Amino acid sequence: MAHLYRGEMHRMSVWRQRLDVTTNWAMLLAVALTTFSLGSRDVPHFILLLGLAAVLVSIVIEAQRYANLHHILWRLHVIERGYFAAMLRGEDPLHQGEWRDLLAGDLETSRAYIGLFSAIRARLRRNYILLIYFVTAVWITKLFIHPSSPASAVEFYHRFTVAGIIPPWLVVLLAVTIILVSTLLAATGPCTEEIEEFPQGPARQEIP
Repeated sequence: MAHLYRGEMHRMSVWRQRLDVTTNWAMLLAVALTTFSLGSRDVPHFILLLGLAAVLVSIVIEAQRYANLHHILWRLHVIERGYFAAMLRGEDPLHQGEWRDLLAGDLETSRAYIGLFSAIRARLRRNYILLIYFVTAVWITKLFIHPSSPASAVEFYHRFTVAGIIPPWLVVLLAVTIILVSTLLAATGPCTEEIEEFPQGPARQEIP
């Protein structure tokens, strides 16, 4: 059990590092695109839209990694409550509760404790919603100051056109949809602390 616990702790540390790497790369990408796009008036504004798309891809990747991390945290919770807690009370952990069958079944047929959709909402609420707001604010600023301040609202609206191909109404519609959907998912999603508050009993309650 000590070797199993140590192995799960190592896996938890590895997946947590992978989680941090994804967040760091998304933040570095946002800062780099901000510096690059605002540094020259010749850089097209849709570079920031590509950056926003890259941030959305990062959310999906990080959500998958968080689901794996969360699963390992659940295993550690079962071992700690079922084995170590019983030993500290001076009881025989092999005859306490159903934790052995629960853990053995999970090792035989492993599946995530939390669904991808809930993981996306949790990571949005934790980090990425502010990053999306930041990239969007930089994009609007870029449209307003380059090549110069717009003379009218109509001129500013037409600047949303992408390469003379995609009309401004479609760009605005997609941008507003992304912002509203992201905000709604982050506002209604569970926080990380709530997700990682596992049930007291041995029953496995999956989060879709």
